[in-house]
Amino acid sequence: MILPLAIATSFLVTLTLMPVIIRLFRSIDLLDRPDKRKIHSISTPSLGGIGIFMGILLALLISITFADLASQKYFLGGTILIFLLGVRDDLSSLQANHKLVVQIFSATLIVFFGGIKISGLNGLFGVETFPWVFDELFTVFVIVVMTNAFNLIDGIDGLAGCIALIIASFLGWAAYQSGYLVDSAIACSIAGASLAFLLYNWYPSKVFMGDTGSMVFGFMLTALMIKFLTTPSPPSVILSPVATSLALFVLPVYDTLRVFLIRFFTGRHPLSPDRNHIHHVLLKLGLNHAQATICLIGYNILIIMLVVTFQEIGELWVMLAMTLVTVTIGVLLDRKVIKREANRLSKIVPPEIKLSKEHTSV
Repeated sequence: MILPLAIATSFLVTLTLMPVIIRLFRSIDLLDRPDKRKIHSISTPSLGGIGIFMGILLALLISITFADLASQKYFLGGTILIFLLGVRDDLSSLQANHKLVVQIFSATLIVFFGGIKISGLNGLFGVETFPWVFDELFTVFVIVVMTNAFNLIDGIDGLAGCIALIIASFLGWAAYQSGYLVDSAIACSIAGASLAFLLYNWYPSKVFMGDTGSMVFGFMLTALMIKFLTTPSPPSVILSPVATSLALFVLPVYDTLRVFLIRFFTGRHPLSPDRNHIHHVLLKLGLNHAQATICLIGYNILIIMLVVTFQEIGELWVMLAMTLVTVTIGVLLDRKVIKREANRLSKIVPPEIKLSKEHTSV
């Protein structure tokens, strides 16, 4: 009963708060306005993450006992800090290094005090367990990177919400199968809130989740993924937890690495905004927000299914195959965009050429 209650509560609370948030921030003119680096054309409220967070929090308060909540105090404390950071950043943009300090502190809180850490790689590259202290530092690094990666993938209507729904649903099922009902309830609360949010964020979007929502999603889902990765009793059907974890986050991971490499090789700051994300590529190919989102989440689901199906060949081979397929598709899409742009430019005759032709004819 705890899981249906968690899903229903987070869904209904988020669904109820979204119209209020939209009307409130429109009334005070606190909107995300279009500019040259953004792809939306209508000023839109961008603090939908408040409704998401409240839905998750109230669902946990109702569905989980106080004793279980107390055992999650560092996890919840870190999440609250990330939520407050997101609100502050959405209201008035913070410098990247300021956000990084809070993210590192929040990750440190759940790793060193909450006991959430990656202790090894399940034999991948011959690594069963990490040495002392390295496991904590590596886990903090992973949480911070994945929190920001999820923030970066939130670029078109519906995408981040759908990815959160997919990951939370899988992790909720995995935790339930392993007997971890509290973790399953947390994942189910995230799934319920993301589903309700999508009803207002699907193209054309009425509200954005903002950094408030994307960072909360990224932080909580990464922590749950680490718990899944290190659980002593994973579901019997999951033989490659490392590869499965990467498959869940394949879009944020690939997109972040991709844009950072592009910025590096073009001599730009790795955190400078641009339109080189994978969803921008699909938009350049003529897809709208809904079509691009469906393509990307369809690929995410396909990768998860393939990894689970062929995981018996081993962690390393599954990850290599997943990486090869993802990079190959990405390169093909980039080449298609380049070819499309070249064809478009070839059809444009510069004015000076036209002028020279006229003088020649005279």
